[in-house]
Amino acid sequence: MKRTQLKLHCGTKFTNEAIKKQLWQETTRSYQLVEEGTQQLPFVRETVLKKRKDNEEWATKNRERKAAKRQRRRHDAKGAIKRPEDFVKEFRNKELDFLRMRTRLKVRKLRPAEAIDAKLLFAIRIPGTADLHPQIRKILARLRLTQVLTGVFLKATEANLKRLAAVGPFVTYGFPNLKNVKELIYKKGRGYFDKEPFPLTSNDLIEKALGEHGVICLEDVVHEISTVGPHFRETASFLMPFKLKCPERRLQMKKKPFKDGGDSGNRGDKINELLEKLN
Repeated sequence: MKRTQLKLHCGTKFTNEAIKKQLWQETTRSYQLVEEGTQQLPFVRETVLKKRKDNEEWATKNRERKAAKRQRRRHDAKGAIKRPEDFVKEFRNKELDFLRMRTRLKVRKLRPAEAIDAKLLFAIRIPGTADLHPQIRKILARLRLTQVLTGVFLKATEANLKRLAAVGPFVTYGFPNLKNVKELIYKKGRGYFDKEPFPLTSNDLIEKALGEHGVICLEDVVHEISTVGPHFRETASFLMPFKLKCPERRLQMKKKPFKDGGDSGNRGDKINELLEKLN
């Protein structure tokens, strides 16, 4: 069997006329083959065949690599034996976290919510230890900050400020400006509807989810969040936690707060500089 191919020689310019001319020649040749009774295979460019072969090889290697990784993980999990010292250390770390949390709430004098000019907060979960006290995990879950490098919008109430102070070493927060609020919602915004997540690309779904609160489009979502409107709670709950990208310099859980050179705690307006790197 013969296979006809569209060939552009090295000296030929890639112009529309040249391509049309060669296509016409190939079409004429195809009609001749049909008239002669010669069976012709479907025409596929050589570059397409090479790309298809490369994709198949990559997919095969990727499957093998993932299967080997799963096998190693199962083997390591079976062979992993925790010593009694490990359980004691884990328990002590959790208790220390709980004691530090109580100390932070006693020592630090929280500013009342009425004394804060900005009413909108954006909190980010930063990397930290895995041995968290259940009470700290509960507060992080209440704030919807269970995964590292996820962020949520919060209203600057006394309850939220107290929660953020309690989990201070594991979060950083501040007051986002309108520009970053817009970019976060437009770029990384995802919502819940009928317990299913979806990207914020359809105003119809937004209207179905929040129409009873007067929020019917993406611009209304931005306005309700940025102004901390009367239906802020419903709108913020509708938005999924924002998944942020990893910065060039990895954030770390340090004992020192941001004001003392660390990464955790209240950043104030400086949170906008961090959001520009993470968005």
